[in-house]
Amino acid sequence: MNKNTSLDKAQQILRQLRDSFLEELPERCDTIEDGILSLGNDADDEHFQRLYREVHSLKGSAGTHGIPAISTICHQLEDGLTTTRETTAPERIDLYLLYLDLIHRCIEIAHDKRPNYTEIDQALEDIRRHSSPHLLSGLIVENSPAMIALYQGALAEQPVQLAVEQDGMVALNRLLHERFDLLIMGAETRTLNGIGVLYALRAANGINRHIKVILVSSSQRQSFAPSLEPDMLVPRGPEMIPNLAGAVAEIIRQARD
Repeated sequence: MNKNTSLDKAQQILRQLRDSFLEELPERCDTIEDGILSLGNDADDEHFQRLYREVHSLKGSAGTHGIPAISTICHQLEDGLTTTRETTAPERIDLYLLYLDLIHRCIEIAHDKRPNYTEIDQALEDIRRHSSPHLLSGLIVENSPAMIALYQGALAEQPVQLAVEQDGMVALNRLLHERFDLLIMGAETRTLNGIGVLYALRAANGINRHIKVILVSSSQRQSFAPSLEPDMLVPRGPEMIPNLAGAVAEIIRQARD
């Protein structure tokens, strides 16, 4: 068997796996929908965790089968479940069901000869803008749970909706497909460090190429390639929290002007 034949065979297997995934996807969506609808019926923690695992599993499966639009939808649904866990207001459940509608639309698009998910990206942006009372949407990319908690505490009073990722590659994938207004990064993150994420993001001609970036680093001196530097550098130390809050406040001020 020559190399071309082996490659064709491998591609055929991948297509079959992808087709099987798409065939099973409506049933997986039904399971998630049942979980969402049950949130309004005094669901316990075990129920919530089961729903969250279903969404998380689907996110990973979609990425494996080359449908990043579904992974992006699941990312935002995870964020919504996490940040609004204390409320089961009907409007929140309606919001979660909107994400499921988009997944069903992705199934239709995936069967096209040349799938184009541009409408999904726009729909996600519209949902985010209309569902959040916050002025800005931010992404924290940090390996340490303790540091993440410090960042979140420092910005608790700021009008910023924050999503969190600990893996640099996962964060970069989100930044290439989801629009954010603000990026806060630690220098050391899993898989791909903060500098690598920053360089890849600035070099890519994506929707977040010109995003405001705050880099939190233990070093007060960093060398960056021209035009690839962060907008603000916040050194770790006693003044980190007020400096970070001040940096974000400045970005918010600029957004309002």
